[in-house]
Amino acid sequence: MGRAATARATAPRRQAAPARTTAPPRRVSGHARPAPAALPRGARVLDALLTGRIWIGLIGVLLAGIVFFNVDLLQMNREITQMAEKATQLKRQNDRLRHDYARLASSERIQEAAAALGLVYPAAGEVRYLESKPKLDAHNASKRIIAPSEAATPEPIAPTDATTPVAPTTTTAPQTATTLPPE
Repeated sequence: MGRAATARATAPRRQAAPARTTAPPRRVSGHARPAPAALPRGARVLDALLTGRIWIGLIGVLLAGIVFFNVDLLQMNREITQMAEKATQLKRQNDRLRHDYARLASSERIQEAAAALGLVYPAAGEVRYLESKPKLDAHNASKRIIAPSEAATPEPIAPTDATTPVAPTTTTAPQTATTLPPE
């Protein structure tokens, strides 16, 4: 025995390190995977979720949600496009109606139509304005009401050609005297 052998024999013995206790490896999706040694609880839950079958279901549900969301979005876009087209049509129709209104309301056209019917402007001194008195006007109108009679009924106007002039027929109703109530 040489010196080296005696040194080993006389040296204090080291104790072996205690063996780590680890859980047996789990089988996930057919693959053996060792469990992490010391993970916090949240990390272990997350690890279980990411490596388990729940993760596949969750991904499937999320993908289905994305598909349904996109279908709904496309439907809303189509409705928006249809509403925009309808708004454009309504704007065109409004423009046509405004144009027709402006054409029909023009004073030149109205004057021509009035002249064709035989209407003329009154002379400058013939224009007068009436003052409205609602109670008095209603009373006077009620007093002037008469029963219909054959003499006061105008004859119907027969349709005529534009080339044949028609003489206007006039009938006069008998006048009745009325007294006005005090104001």
